[in-house]
Amino acid sequence: MELRQLKYFVRIVEVGSLSRAAADLYIAQPALSQQVASLESELGQRLFVRSTRGVSPTQAGETFYRHAQAVLRQMERLQSDVRDNSLGPSGSVAIGMPPSVANMLAEPLAWAVRERFPRLRLQIREGLSGPLEELVANGRIEMCLLFDRATAPAGGVPRRTAMSYLNVHPLLTEELLLLTAGSEPSGAPVSLEEAAAQQFVLFPGPVNATRQMIQEAWDRAGYPLNIVAELDSIATIKSLVAQGMGATILSSSALSTRHAEGLTARRIEGVDLTRRVCLCTYNVAAIGDAAECVVGLINEITQSLVQGGHWRGATLLPV
Repeated sequence: MELRQLKYFVRIVEVGSLSRAAADLYIAQPALSQQVASLESELGQRLFVRSTRGVSPTQAGETFYRHAQAVLRQMERLQSDVRDNSLGPSGSVAIGMPPSVANMLAEPLAWAVRERFPRLRLQIREGLSGPLEELVANGRIEMCLLFDRATAPAGGVPRRTAMSYLNVHPLLTEELLLLTAGSEPSGAPVSLEEAAAQQFVLFPGPVNATRQMIQEAWDRAGYPLNIVAELDSIATIKSLVAQGMGATILSSSALSTRHAEGLTARRIEGVDLTRRVCLCTYNVAAIGDAAECVVGLINEITQSLVQGGHWRGATLLPV
């Protein structure tokens, strides 16, 4: 198996067409088909399903794609780490974050990378947990920050801890808060009964992890969850709540000072709405020196934000 075969395979998966991949790779299509056949023969598995619309990976192909991406990125890191090593880390590091975490971390992390490691190019991608997990598994990004339950659901373990393909490093826990329209940033705590009487503007369910936590808490207490609108945009949710459409439940990381106008945050007593923020990497290949530098900055910044009281409701976890 050759490195170029991995590059060929990855490109075919990305474009979904042998002819287009051949054009992109400047190789004749019959020669590219022969390389695919050679891989399939060596692995003893069909890697693609062919149709009139192009090609798509089989289950074995999906697995091979994740590993091929990891190998190719590892080769890029190797070249970057060795080249001009005395000048400090170089190259690009890609990291994914949910919008609420990006609200707290993206700007200070970008500035820290620029000041401490000027030869690094940081790429930050915002997205929901599921797509970010796939980007890590497929080697598109080196790491991501994801949410996990602070405590296990009934009869199980925290979901991300159970993911065999991720290295999960919990950074902190944070509490979900009730947000309502108001002029004061903080209000008195409310009971679960009082919170349950609200009409809510929430993330769509059931895929969203935050929505799942809220729904399960309401179900356990026997309260209906009265939803008036569902949106997958934190900014729009906060805007509608500030205008009085209803309440919402978000973490304090979604409520930075700059975007908190017209909102009051309250703790909900009598219910556990605590989650962990975890740093996740793909466990097939070690991250490079450049990515390790970014990990170090993330740890420094989160520690500073929590200890300085800027990340409300957050508690650092032991390293």
